[in-house]
Amino acid sequence: MLFAHISDLHFRSDGRKLYDFIDTNTANAEVINRINSLTEKPDAVIITGDITNCGLENEYKVAKRILGHLQYPILIVPGNHDNKSFFLKAFQPLCPLLGDNPQQIAYKVDHDEAQLLFIDSTEPGTHAGQLSDYTLQWLDNALDQSNKPSYLFMHHPPVALGNLQMDRIGCQNGHELLKLIDKYPHLIRIFCGHVHRTMFTQYKQTIIASAPGTVHQVPYSSSDPTDLYCLEPAAMLMHRLVPKTGLVTYSQPLTQISGPYRYESAISCPGD
Repeated sequence: MLFAHISDLHFRSDGRKLYDFIDTNTANAEVINRINSLTEKPDAVIITGDITNCGLENEYKVAKRILGHLQYPILIVPGNHDNKSFFLKAFQPLCPLLGDNPQQIAYKVDHDEAQLLFIDSTEPGTHAGQLSDYTLQWLDNALDQSNKPSYLFMHHPPVALGNLQMDRIGCQNGHELLKLIDKYPHLIRIFCGHVHRTMFTQYKQTIIASAPGTVHQVPYSSSDPTDLYCLEPAAMLMHRLVPKTGLVTYSQPLTQISGPYRYESAISCPGD
């Protein structure tokens, strides 16, 4: 089992650029090309929210057109920049598991050795996250019905990660999810977006990790809450289920790189 995991694409309408100078549409089209050209093909592409920047219907038309070029199934959840009605209209045909109720987006994918759970952590009218009563009950039921190792995907991290800019708009009731970690020892991974940076932490048995943005990133500062972004190299996460080991996650660059090159012992340590 292998999944590519991207997040925070921030598509704009045709002809528009993010912050008037970042061409996210062209950049994300190149991301799709890179995913399609991976030597090891993923079983699906997971996208953890902020598909568009302004939640406009025209942005979803662009996103659907470009993401439609992916050669793999997509598994997707909304983020705080998304309009859930437009989101569902655009992506339910590409991801039927989303269902047809924009207020109850929660679904699972069963694998022989694990279950993948996908939930909505957004609250209309705010960039902060909020897990609804429906979502928490659905998740409780899903974890109760299976004791397989469980991997949860959502937009907002359920805990503060120490970056003041993003912690201000974190998941406001993430402590309710921590109660489910306490209750279900087989919930061992939570993967998020939102923070535009690869970060890892742990609560009890559960590793909590965030995927970087596909185009722009957010600087990490524990002291400065100023809203800032940067153009550090983009990347995605790859999640592979390794026999006898479990889930292994690694970073895959999305920028142009050279190689790979074969190691040549004759020139590794040449005689001087």
